[in-house]
Amino acid sequence: MEEELQVKSNKSSGDDEKVMRCGRGVGVWGLFAFADKTDKLLMVVAGAASCVHGTTLPLFLLIFQGVVHSMGSLMRDPVALVSKVGKDALLLVYLGLGVLISAWIGISCWMLTGERQAARMREELLQSVLRRDISFFDVEGKDENIIFCISSDSILVQDAIGDKIGHALRYLSMFITGFVISFTQVWKLTLLTLAIVPLLAIAGALYAMALASLSKKGEAAYAGAGKFAEEVISQVRTVYSFVGENKAVDTYSNLLKTALKLGKKSGLAKGIGLGMLYAVMFCSWGFLLWYSSLLVRHHSVGGAKAFTTIVNVVYGGFALGQAAPNLAEVAKGRAAIAKIIRLTDAEDTAKQKKEGTVLHKVDGQIDFSEVTFAYPSRSTMVFEALSFSVNPGKTTAIVGQSGSGKSTIISLIQRFYDPSAGEILLDGHDLKGLQLKWLREQMGMVSQEPALFATTVAENILFGKQDASMEEIVEAAKVSNAHSFIQSFPNGYNTQVGEGGTLLSGGQKQRIAIARAVLRNPKILLLDEATSALDVESELLVQQALNNIMLRRTTIVVAHKMSTIRDADTIIVLKNGRVSESGNHAELMSMGEGGEYASLVKMQVLSNDNNGKHQH
Repeated sequence: MEEELQVKSNKSSGDDEKVMRCGRGVGVWGLFAFADKTDKLLMVVAGAASCVHGTTLPLFLLIFQGVVHSMGSLMRDPVALVSKVGKDALLLVYLGLGVLISAWIGISCWMLTGERQAARMREELLQSVLRRDISFFDVEGKDENIIFCISSDSILVQDAIGDKIGHALRYLSMFITGFVISFTQVWKLTLLTLAIVPLLAIAGALYAMALASLSKKGEAAYAGAGKFAEEVISQVRTVYSFVGENKAVDTYSNLLKTALKLGKKSGLAKGIGLGMLYAVMFCSWGFLLWYSSLLVRHHSVGGAKAFTTIVNVVYGGFALGQAAPNLAEVAKGRAAIAKIIRLTDAEDTAKQKKEGTVLHKVDGQIDFSEVTFAYPSRSTMVFEALSFSVNPGKTTAIVGQSGSGKSTIISLIQRFYDPSAGEILLDGHDLKGLQLKWLREQMGMVSQEPALFATTVAENILFGKQDASMEEIVEAAKVSNAHSFIQSFPNGYNTQVGEGGTLLSGGQKQRIAIARAVLRNPKILLLDEATSALDVESELLVQQALNNIMLRRTTIVVAHKMSTIRDADTIIVLKNGRVSESGNHAELMSMGEGGEYASLVKMQVLSNDNNGKHQH
């Protein structure tokens, strides 16, 4: 019996349990689901500093009250006046130092912990997404939703933690401190002012929220116009080819008009809102000053106390109004973190764990045994009791009509999906029992549309084997017929390929993808219509490269062009989710026109002949 090695995963200890599971949202503490001990300490310090910062304005008014009172009561005693005002001035200096220290500590600590938690959140979110089964992306995780969650939702959370909570605490502290001081000074005036403060708070909050809403819509409109301009510029050849310059300009102009209308509304709202806010404030001030004059006239309170009480309460109302939009942003952050926690906390469906069997030796025998399968997003069965074998070290081609499930076989072998019934075996071992990452390391994949990353040629090839040397990269490129054209680039292997490899031709991209597979030196090679989208010259070069790496490897070829699989050791023909024919090219062609494979070959020959006549 072949020796096997069982590798068990070490579950990380000390992972912080998420504060709340979502579905219905999270509490305020849920915002800090990705905080570690350092972040918690930073938030405690930042919260205390923000609260201290909020008390400074009410305390300033209290000290200022003493200065005004001294100037009025000690006018006839200059020495005592200077002494008392000097002490109060020194208190203001100390208060200024307190503002400097508390503001610096509060803002910097909130920003620091916000950055730390956001970085950890984004990393954990991406790791969680990459641990998912492919079926997650088919059924639940639309690509744009995941990208939006990683980018926009994470920014909302970072903004709430790093900025808005600190501001909200500061304003709430200012409000509470101001009212406490006011009640201890002139409680009658404070009670009357309380009736006016809601007007100021509501006016300020409505102004801020309306302006924020219109500004957000305006930014979205300009973003839409900018996105359209970006598309036009990136597709400028197509625009020129169809003489679409005027249409593009007209569309862009219409998008800008929408943004302009929102800008006008924003300006109007800002003007009216600010005007109403100041109108309410000045009217309130007038009424309160009149009432305070009555209190002073009846000697029930001093003028300085009355004035500072009014200012404290009014500023407290403003502070409450300013806290409202910040708390609204915190609420948005809570909604965003709920979606993020839902993604990171959901059950790990990809099974990409370290449990499973690792075989010491891989021959490459693959067997499909009574496999039944349907995609999670569709109810239609792709395979029903599908059975066939792939011999080790041989080339097996899979052909069939479109929709017959050719590419699905590749996905099942890579364990992107598991069959709903039956088994897929590698050297007699069920794929479900093998360690998933190890299994995929035994395979090299070249698809019809090679996925290249926006980095250098060398780093794209290096993706096949992370610890490969430059000599190994060059050797892989030579085997894949890519070395010569790479050397012709000004920067050679350090040449940037562009996003998705846009700076390379189709044949060049394909050969770099082959080099990536060669570098891995896989036991099993999977080719999914690797030459179907290439021109004749590129197809010849790519096919030569493929022939170089197919030797002595178990190779499964999903083919559309029958000419590329004539030399395959075995050709499997799929029809209606089952194997309808199996054999080499000569054996299948000998079945005559009644055979499925012979019919496919004939149809392709006729199609090629018709295309050739049209070209002439």
